[in-house]
Amino acid sequence: MKLHRIFNSNQSIRHQAIIFLITSISVMTLIISILTAAGVNQQSRQLMLKNAFQITDGLAKQAVFALLSGANQNAKEAIQQVQGFQSVLATRLRYENQDIFISEGEYPHALDTLEIQVTDTQILKETADFWLIKTPVILTTGVSNNDESEFELESKLTEPQQIIGYAEVIYSKASLSQSQQRVAIIITSIAVISVLVLVTILNFALAKLFAPLEQLAQTMRQAKASKDHLYANVTGAKEIRKMAGYYNSMMKVLEQQESELISHRDQLEHEVKIRTKELEEARDTALIASQHKSEFMANMSHELRTPIQSIIGYGELVTEELELNGDFELIEDMDKIANNSQRLLFMINSLLDLAKIEAGKLEISATEILISELQATIQETIKPLAQKNNNQFEITNSCQLNKIILDKEKLEQVLLNLLSNACKFTNKGKVSLNIHCDKQHIYFDVADTGIGLSPEQQEYIFDEFRQVDSGQARKFSGTGLGLSISKRFVELMQGQLTVSSTLGQGAVFTITLPISS
Repeated sequence: MKLHRIFNSNQSIRHQAIIFLITSISVMTLIISILTAAGVNQQSRQLMLKNAFQITDGLAKQAVFALLSGANQNAKEAIQQVQGFQSVLATRLRYENQDIFISEGEYPHALDTLEIQVTDTQILKETADFWLIKTPVILTTGVSNNDESEFELESKLTEPQQIIGYAEVIYSKASLSQSQQRVAIIITSIAVISVLVLVTILNFALAKLFAPLEQLAQTMRQAKASKDHLYANVTGAKEIRKMAGYYNSMMKVLEQQESELISHRDQLEHEVKIRTKELEEARDTALIASQHKSEFMANMSHELRTPIQSIIGYGELVTEELELNGDFELIEDMDKIANNSQRLLFMINSLLDLAKIEAGKLEISATEILISELQATIQETIKPLAQKNNNQFEITNSCQLNKIILDKEKLEQVLLNLLSNACKFTNKGKVSLNIHCDKQHIYFDVADTGIGLSPEQQEYIFDEFRQVDSGQARKFSGTGLGLSISKRFVELMQGQLTVSSTLGQGAVFTITLPISS
């Protein structure tokens, strides 16, 4: 789990590779050291045992005469020779019946009763500190050329080989333990030095191996930071060279694409400049044409209004003459002429207002307006229009102000226009004007229970020459300029004109104006 975290951490590949290799080499070195130490120790043990066996066998051979003759001095000399060896702790000779003939050295008392007959050299007892090695003392009969032939000629020998006693040697393990410790120290030192040398070599080799990869990563970081197309050096191992080559290929493709994009952008900018110039020329032409149209409309409206006013004036004079002469049949015809003349004059005045607005020649003339007088004017003008379609009309005022500073003529024109529309599109319903205010604004809500407006109609209702639809336009008549001019007037007074309506349930037009503009 810990190794898994190491290889999934944010450490570099080089660092992870060093950890992996050091761990592997350390484990491998530890195993080799343990196996080597075990082999060396086993070999040392075999050599020491072989030496101990040879010493015991030599003592057994030298003890033949002593045991046969009972010569204590000879036996002592043989034992002293054996005691001269460094690892021999004690030596003992026994008769065939296990009685002790002679003993030398510190022989453990616990081994005194260990009376076991053996036929060859063997380990009789092994502890952590010593081996007890026992071998039989054998008398060999028959003709022989060795030095022991004089003893073999003794008459009392009755068998070819006879065990006449035993030689015992206690051999110390101290030399073996010291040897094992030295071997362990030497192997451990060699292992540690080997690991350190390998770590140094691996660190140097991996640093050199991963240097091109680090250079490639550094180039990528610089490219990301600078947004430039930087190319990497293709060096290092085969895989790293491939990565650098793929990266350079990608940079080349990106550079080509950016070049193409720049070319397309320049071309588009050039086309946009040409198109913009054409549009500017078309706009200037349209503005000039609009200006000429506005001037024409203003001039024509002015020229048309003068004869219409003359017609209306002469009509009133004719009507008075007819009333004096009592010719009432012609008076009704004169009223029709007068009404149509007034309607034509209203249309001409609307066109004249629109022309002035478009020409920027319409100005605001703010004066003091008494709200009570405004209510009386509205009541007097709208009440007959409301009665024409059997509508109820009422004015409510919850505003605490007595007077406001606004353009009186334009405010009255806007209110009369909205209320006349409400009366025109409402039949046997209710038309109302609600006046209220706050600290900064005064509000005029013109509400009716007429045909209402759909959401689509509310979007274009303030456009010029647009009405709810052509069918209704034919039914209710009109130029389609009243709401557009009203909205322009309200905006000139730094206010807003909005509408909320549900089709078939009436509409509410709200005028929001600053109290003092």
